[in-house]
Amino acid sequence: MMNLSASFFSLLLVAAYFARNVNADSSGNRQCPGGYSHGTQVDMGKYWYECRDGQMVPKGCLSEDGRRVEIDGTFDTKEYRLQCLLGADGFLTMIYKACVYKGAEHDVGSQWDDGTAFYTCVKDGSNVRVITLGCIDQGRPLKLDERVAKNDFIYQCRKATDGTPRMNKVGCVHEGRKYNIGETIEGPKFWYTCTDHGADVSGCMHQSQKLRDGDLFTMNDVRYACKVTSNGAELEAFGCFGHENGELVERKVGCSWVEGQYEYTCKADNNNKASRQRTQCVYKVSEGMFKVAPGCVKLAGSVAVGCLEFGSGDLKLETYSADQIGQLPGLRKC
Repeated sequence: MMNLSASFFSLLLVAAYFARNVNADSSGNRQCPGGYSHGTQVDMGKYWYECRDGQMVPKGCLSEDGRRVEIDGTFDTKEYRLQCLLGADGFLTMIYKACVYKGAEHDVGSQWDDGTAFYTCVKDGSNVRVITLGCIDQGRPLKLDERVAKNDFIYQCRKATDGTPRMNKVGCVHEGRKYNIGETIEGPKFWYTCTDHGADVSGCMHQSQKLRDGDLFTMNDVRYACKVTSNGAELEAFGCFGHENGELVERKVGCSWVEGQYEYTCKADNNNKASRQRTQCVYKVSEGMFKVAPGCVKLAGSVAVGCLEFGSGDLKLETYSADQIGQLPGLRKC
């Protein structure tokens, strides 16, 4: 802050510097202390004076570049506009009149913007200073820390490291709701993470649990894997469960096994959904077992064994007397 209390000190310097005998010049006017003739102007400290009839009369102030400014006149620095005044006590002084921002004057209490931010000029003791109030966003002022939602993002007016206010992405808008960056969003099938480039799919949802890429879960005796791709996420059929010796055994898609009276195969459809499907009927005899294809009937000693196929794709094992083998509707000898 510029020192505005130099008036008294300057007057003492004037008195000390010019403390010599007062003489008259050739025109008869008395000389000022220091031997200055009547009408001579002298710079002292931050002010300038004029010799009149033996006395140094205050005339004005000096700007930062040494330019003489008359009493009541103003001059600008990089940040302030100052006014040169002569006080009731006869001393010169300078007061802060207004703020200067990028070469333009702004009165105390006024507000203005530069297209990016808006400001005000405030009184700070005997000084004045510019305060940044906020950002200009599409012509609308936003105070510091104020937020606004635009399209899929939330922006906040913040000061950058260099003090310049800027609009920063701080959140997402997903299905009409607002989230901060880093927050997770749960959906019916998938969950998301709010990032500075939008709500990104992070994994799958299963029974209110968030699964990450590669996590496995079981549903309806089918094993699924959560798979995150560049386009989102999907449930990938990984395998089925079959019973063997009273225990659950995982079977990969495409594998077949015998369980009870049927052969099962783990199959996946076009929607990445897998299921254990009955693919053949199994009849057990003392010598072992044999398989009967859907829609077929075979003789097993004195018994005809048929594998009925229903419209739903389900199978059912049925036995008949051997003499019925050619008379069974929906079954053919294979």
